[in-house]
Amino acid sequence: MGIGKETKDIFKNTGLHFRTGVSYMLPVLLIGGFFGSIAVLGKTSDAEIWKLFKIIGDIGLKYFVPVMAAYVAFSITDTPGIAPGFIIGILAQETDSGGYLGALVGGILVGYFTFLALKVKVPEMLESSWGMLAPVFSTLLVSILIFFFIGPPIAHLMKTISTYLQSIGNGGNASMGAIMGFFGGIDYGGPFSKTQSTFATAVTNLKLYTPLGIAGAIITVPPLGLCLATILNPKLYTKTEKNYAKSSWIYAVVAGFTEIAIPLAAGDIIRCTIATICGCMITGTLAGYFSLELYTPVLGIPQWFFYNKPLVYLCILIPGILTTALVVNFLKKISKRNIEEMEKEEKD
Repeated sequence: MGIGKETKDIFKNTGLHFRTGVSYMLPVLLIGGFFGSIAVLGKTSDAEIWKLFKIIGDIGLKYFVPVMAAYVAFSITDTPGIAPGFIIGILAQETDSGGYLGALVGGILVGYFTFLALKVKVPEMLESSWGMLAPVFSTLLVSILIFFFIGPPIAHLMKTISTYLQSIGNGGNASMGAIMGFFGGIDYGGPFSKTQSTFATAVTNLKLYTPLGIAGAIITVPPLGLCLATILNPKLYTKTEKNYAKSSWIYAVVAGFTEIAIPLAAGDIIRCTIATICGCMITGTLAGYFSLELYTPVLGIPQWFFYNKPLVYLCILIPGILTTALVVNFLKKISKRNIEEMEKEEKD
């Protein structure tokens, strides 16, 4: 395979690299969030154990961004990308170099340039040490790019977004919630969903937490809505779909992944997507209107402890989930799916 084809494959799979980084990032974030929330309970105490919990929480919430960048680079070029990615992530986070988005872009770039550096043919005397030297050069190159060229425009963009979001008020937040809900319901954790969740996480660096509150609210609407639909009208679903829904709804609550909806949506993607878009837009609009804020990007049950309005969060889920279930069942009913034939095909 030529270098051109490999380069194309690397950037074609940018979404995969991002998801890899997020999957390694989440445990760090969850540990930090867990201990940080426990530390709040002892904030009036001088006991050393509460100080320890706070330190652990601060570490997790500080370094989840560099860990994400490290494993984005790892996804591209394996182990040699981890250290460069981690350093670039810290650079982006602790300087005016784009924060979360700068770390994401930097992780992709340093992974790619490390990959290229390892392809370079070097004199025989350097071959044994080139595996250690190549990441040094890629780190230097990407650090210069991020610090001087890429990071500042991203930082400027984020400040512009910050100024705008702070000025739009509840009505503007509701409109933003509807737009984010559309993207969050369209592809079940795919590129569109990742775009809106990446934006929501990025602006937390600017102390803006309503976009993340919106993203956190809509993320469980598709799986819970489609699971509820199988209960409201089981005749519209195959045995496989119903069994999956029975075993998956609790996981959707505990873990909070939109991707849980994929097996239920895959066999009837257009109708399911229409339904989840409707449900996510309703929940997103309500989350924006009520200025629901989420203070750290966690999923599932842990996020309940980081909302500014936990009761509002629970209340706005209900109309979105119910809308998804009712719309998808209506569309399936008028489509006259032949469930008996589908079950026979599954059995065969």
